[in-house]
Amino acid sequence: MNIITTDNLTRRFGSLTALDSLSLAIPEGELFGLVGSDGAGKTTTLRMLAGILDPSDGQLTVLGHPFPAGVEKVHGHIGYMSQRFGLYPDLSVAENIAFYAEIFGVTGSEFQERSDRLFEFSGLAPFTKRLAGRLSGGMKQKLGLCCALIHKHKLLLLEEPTNGVDPVSRRDFWRILRELHSEGVTIVVATAYLDEAGLCDRVGLIHAGRLIACGTPDELTDNGSTTLEDLVIGRIGGDLLPPFDKGGPGGISSQQTEANPPQSPFPKGGSLVPAVVLNNLTKRFGDFTAVDAISLSVPRGQIFGFLGPNGAGKSTTIRMLCGILAPTDGSGSVAGFDIASQPEQIKANIGYMSQRFSLYEDLTVEENIAFYGGVYRLTAEKLKDRTAWVVEMAGLTERRTSKAGELSGGWKQRLALGCAILHEPPIVFLDEPTSGVDPLSRRRFWDLIRSMAADGVTIFVTTHYMDEAEYCDRLALIFQGKMVAVGTPQELKQERVVDGVLPNLEDVFIGLIEEQDLKGD
Repeated sequence: MNIITTDNLTRRFGSLTALDSLSLAIPEGELFGLVGSDGAGKTTTLRMLAGILDPSDGQLTVLGHPFPAGVEKVHGHIGYMSQRFGLYPDLSVAENIAFYAEIFGVTGSEFQERSDRLFEFSGLAPFTKRLAGRLSGGMKQKLGLCCALIHKHKLLLLEEPTNGVDPVSRRDFWRILRELHSEGVTIVVATAYLDEAGLCDRVGLIHAGRLIACGTPDELTDNGSTTLEDLVIGRIGGDLLPPFDKGGPGGISSQQTEANPPQSPFPKGGSLVPAVVLNNLTKRFGDFTAVDAISLSVPRGQIFGFLGPNGAGKSTTIRMLCGILAPTDGSGSVAGFDIASQPEQIKANIGYMSQRFSLYEDLTVEENIAFYGGVYRLTAEKLKDRTAWVVEMAGLTERRTSKAGELSGGWKQRLALGCAILHEPPIVFLDEPTSGVDPLSRRRFWDLIRSMAADGVTIFVTTHYMDEAEYCDRLALIFQGKMVAVGTPQELKQERVVDGVLPNLEDVFIGLIEEQDLKGD
C-alpha cells in the first residue's frame, strides 16, 4: 500500500512555480529522503503532504485519502516538524512537550516512557524547567524534534530536523528514527546532510521544483562509485548561482569564474599580535555556569573552529568576545581591546554573523546593506563600493530589490555575511553560519572564508559539520562550558589512532564527548 501518491502535483505562487509536476509513490513503512538546493521546493512539498498547502494542479493522496478534501480524516495521523519549530517560548521545555502530548492524547505511562526517552536522547533532561525562548538555536531544534516525536504517527514529515544539532545528538536522533522505521512508521525527511540521506531507503533529488533523480542510495551512487554529494553538486551545480559560479540570470558576471573570483577587500600583512585572547573566561547565569574558565589564543589570519554539543557554551563565548555579554570572571581581548571595558571598540572592529543571520526580512537586499552601512558609519562613496561588492559576492545582482524574507537560505546566508563584513573588519565571528544550507552553497561559502583568511582576516567559527571543521587551521572542543581539547584537525585525530587507523573528526568528536559524559557519571 502506498502511503503517499502524487501525480503531476504542482504548486504555484503567483507567477512562481515552486513545485512542478511531481509524480511519486511512497509505500507504507518507507524512510524517504528529500534532498535539494535552497529554494528547490522541498518545504512546499512537505507542506502539501501535511495538508497545510493546497495543490494548484495535479493529484495528491495521503493515507488513502485525496487531498485537500480528505485532510481532516487523517490529520491526527500525520506528524510534521517545520523549520520554524512551533515552540511556545513562554513555556518551559517540559511544558512544551506536555502540550503536544495533550494534543495527541498521549497520557499516563505512555507519556512518561516517551518523554523520558526523548529527554535522554536530546540531552534536555537538565533543562526541563528552562523557558523554550531561552534555549540556544540547536537546543530549540532538539526540543522541536521531541515535540514531533512525542506521538507515534502513521506518517512523519520532517523538515531538516537535525539542522544545527550536534553530531552526537544527530546520531541519537537517527537511532530513534530507525526504531520508528522498524515499527512501520512511514517517514519523509528533507535534509541538508547527505550522510543522513544515505541512511534512507530511497532518496529524491529535487531542483527548481522538479524531481530530477530518485532511487536507493546505491542506485544513485552507482553502488558507491561516486558519492551523494558529488551527485547533488553534479546534477544541480551548474544551475546554482552562488559566488564564484558561472553567472547568468540572478548570478554574477559571465566573466566571473572559479579561476577569477571576486576580489577580496581585505588588506594583506599586519601585526602579529593575537587576534583573540581568553584567560580563564567565565560566564555564569545565576547558579548555572555556561562558560567555565576557558583560556585560548588565536593568531591573526587563522580559521579557528569552535565545536561542541548544543548548550555547551559556544554561542555564549562568542557573545562575550563580541562585547554583547559581560564576563563574570576572567579576561579576554579581541583586536587588542578588552572585552569587559572596551566592548564598543570591539564591535567597531569585528564582524558578527549569528545563527539567525540578523537580516531584516521586510527590507530589500539593498535596504539591508544600507542599514548596516549606516550602523558602521560608512561614507556614501564607500557604501556604494561595498554594496556592489556584497551584491556580486552574494550572487544577488538580479535580486537587489527583493525582500530578504523572500530569499532562499543560501542567498540569505551570503547576504548576512556581506552585511557583517561591510566595514571590512579584521576579525569575523560566525555562529553556525551554514546550518541547514545546501551542500553546494556550503562549499562556495567556505571558498569565500578561505580567501578572507588568506588575506589576513581572522575567522572564529562554530559548526556542526565535521567536513567544515576539516577546513579549520585549529579546533577547540567545548563541553559543559569547559575546554576539553584543542589542536589542528590532524593532531586531534592522531591522538585517537587505534590499531594504526586514523579516525575521522566525527568519531573524534563523539569519542571525546562520551568520555566526558563518563567522567561526569
